[in-house]
Amino acid sequence: MRIIAGKYKRTPLKTLQGEDITRPTRDMVREALFSSIQIYSDSSLLDLFSGTGAIGIEALSRGASEVVFNDINKDAVRIIRENLKKVKEEREVCNLDYAACLSALKDRKFDYIYIDPPYAFKEYEKVFELIDSYEMLKRDGTVIVEAEKETSLPEKICGLSLYKEKRYGINKLLYYEKGD
Repeated sequence: MRIIAGKYKRTPLKTLQGEDITRPTRDMVREALFSSIQIYSDSSLLDLFSGTGAIGIEALSRGASEVVFNDINKDAVRIIRENLKKVKEEREVCNLDYAACLSALKDRKFDYIYIDPPYAFKEYEKVFELIDSYEMLKRDGTVIVEAEKETSLPEKICGLSLYKEKRYGINKLLYYEKGD
């Protein structure tokens, strides 16, 4: 795996062995994701289930000013830190379950919140409820979910509306923004 674009383009990233530990987002999906959103110099992103940190590091490579990484797996957190060292970035890396992470960051607001949990994950509604109750999304912010293509999520959830869904092989990306 490598960074696709930006100042760290072509930098190889370490991954954990075994897809039961992490499931790195393929280059094609990352390229589609970053073609769909606008990363500016003041953009902020929370990568809630970071795995290798590839999504957050890609955002940094493309100019994001703030990226917070989180993963419950201590080995994943070690890999994230190693990957951040490769690109000479010092960023906040949390080793918490998603609910504890969202609670710890409840006073912060993000342009993008990226949710890519393990395929067996079933608590999407709780994640959205916590994001909503802590008001973590900036006014024009987006929640992006990467999920298995069979995963079914509602078009409206906790004041957010699905505005785009794209499939990529066995994965899909779902984009939510504040509804009217």
